[in-house]
Amino acid sequence: MIDLLMTMLSATFFVTVIRTTTPLLFATLGGLLSDLSGALNVALEGMMLIAALTAVVVSVYAPWYVAVLAAMVAGGMLGALMAFFHLKLKADIILVGFAVNILATGGTVFALAIATGGDKGTSINLQSKAIPALNMPWLETIPGIGPLLNGLLSGHSMLTWLGALTVFLVWYFLYRTPWGLWLRGVGEYPAAPEAAGIPVAKVRTWSLIASGALVGIGGAQLAMFNYVGFTRDMTAGRGFIALGAVLLGARHPVGAMLAALLFGFFEALSIVMPNLFNWIPSEMIQTIPFVVTILALVLFSYRAQRAQKLRTLSKI
Repeated sequence: MIDLLMTMLSATFFVTVIRTTTPLLFATLGGLLSDLSGALNVALEGMMLIAALTAVVVSVYAPWYVAVLAAMVAGGMLGALMAFFHLKLKADIILVGFAVNILATGGTVFALAIATGGDKGTSINLQSKAIPALNMPWLETIPGIGPLLNGLLSGHSMLTWLGALTVFLVWYFLYRTPWGLWLRGVGEYPAAPEAAGIPVAKVRTWSLIASGALVGIGGAQLAMFNYVGFTRDMTAGRGFIALGAVLLGARHPVGAMLAALLFGFFEALSIVMPNLFNWIPSEMIQTIPFVVTILALVLFSYRAQRAQKLRTLSKI
């Protein structure tokens, strides 16, 4: 246990936590936008998977930032597809989301086989690029804490810093702009904004497109920094964990960031624990993030039911 504690307090473990959190953060923010608009996006997993493959394939022929943009476009197009089936054809949003997840599971394997000339497992035959890390050696010059700060803040992906900025931008959009008020109003009680002339369907459409674009960035981070290359089903349930983070974060950008950090911490823990406790089956250690997700959802459900009972009693 002492070895585990020392590992958790190291700068290397902190960097690992940030690395595992970044894809979850973008997926969580994407899920938050769609959820607040009243269109729950359960296709985060499939969107991230398709965006990851798109980023890897495009990065073979274009610079890394073009590959990230392509992943955003792929996610946004899937969001638009969901909006079309849900808002135009009146299909249930949950069923549409699961259809996207199923499409992603089989479709990425098929597309990978075409792109690699027959390999259905990995993109090892593709010379894909990586997202550069941002190093800040000038931090070393700060007296006393310079080396520590350099160890904690250097080496993170460019998208990690973009993720921190995105949390602020999403917060500002939701709570400081009229469009954010429209989006929250459409999600809370769509009849009221519709009576005021606000296009409810258009707001939900753009929220799903923005949701997909943010998830696409998470997929690019996963396939071009956390792992350089694409492997079959590499998202490994991260999209569903992000859904849990949306609820655990109380449907707020800052809460979503903290929830993503929590899940990223336990995912990082599942990475380092096999090296310290090799007598524990690795399969059991890998279930830690999912067990924490289930416990978090149970806690959220309990708190929501308790709050509902208190509101009911206050009206009596």
